[in-house]
Amino acid sequence: MSGNLRALGLAVDAGLFVLIWLVQLIIYPSLRHVEPAHFAAWHADYSNRITLVVGPLMLAQLALAGYSVIVRPNGLTVVHLGIVLLLWAATLFVSVPIHNQLQLGGKSLSLIDQLVWTNWLRTAGWTVLFLLALYAAVDFNPASK
Repeated sequence: MSGNLRALGLAVDAGLFVLIWLVQLIIYPSLRHVEPAHFAAWHADYSNRITLVVGPLMLAQLALAGYSVIVRPNGLTVVHLGIVLLLWAATLFVSVPIHNQLQLGGKSLSLIDQLVWTNWLRTAGWTVLFLLALYAAVDFNPASK
């Protein structure tokens, strides 16, 4: 992958890394403190707004990871794409259904706890992706300097 695309990939991975840690440590635990009477409206607003940030980043990450495997297939690009696909699966088949249950049923501490707990998988995945992208961006060849 060219230097510009590698830098773009690092920026996207960094954005998702920062975002997932904010979600894991601040946003999801804060759901416990939203008043039940306001929960559905707050949750719907949050879901719509966060999708405007997360959606383009996840799509860009998927496109860049897929492109990387095509133009430079190696262990690092294949692992990167594999983790991206696992994160999509975790998002679509774990996190989104929990959010849907919260939206339909209102505030549920057990569902919020489940959301926080299961989100550790995505937090770990996006952390690993960021570290892999950072590793790939660093030139370890002293002869090329």
